[in-house]
Order: sequence, then C-alpha cells, then structure tokens
Amino acid sequence: MVTVLYRQRHGYDVRIYLKDHPPAPVHVWKGESNLRMDLLTFEVSDNRGYNTREIRQIRKLVSDYQDLLLEVWHNLHEKGERPDRR
Repeated sequence: MVTVLYRQRHGYDVRIYLKDHPPAPVHVWKGESNLRMDLLTFEVSDNRGYNTREIRQIRKLVSDYQDLLLEVWHNLHEKGERPDRR
C-alpha cells in the first residue's frame, strides 16, 4: 500500500494497494471509514462509513488529482495495462 495523498481536503488519505488490479481503484480512508473508488469512472465499489456528502467530497478530491493518481497507479502496476483517462 502506498499513501499518495496524505490528509488532503477534509482529512482524507488516498491510497493505492499494490495487489489491486485493473480497473484502477484507489482507497480513501479517514479514521475508521474507507471506500474503494474506480479512478476512471469515480464509481464506488465498496463503502464503509461515508455518507452521501462525504462521497461527493471524495469524488471531487479524486477527480482533482486523477492524473497524478493514474500515473502513480501505473508506475506501481507496470506489468499490467495502463488505464487511460476518459
């Protein structure tokens, strides 16, 4: 696991797990709450503890840093296909 964004807006940590596979997900943590979000579609595939307002904040954060997050994801998973930004 690599924390790419640490304590960003509203205190969220954005992490990339080394064993994840395409489509490229990120994991967003704050305290005990966490979710997994697709970097290309911003769809949430697993949510543990976030409400609708917080998910909107997280989507905005991930969207704002999408290029950086995709680059880091690709660099950590070089053997796989590089996900393209839509």
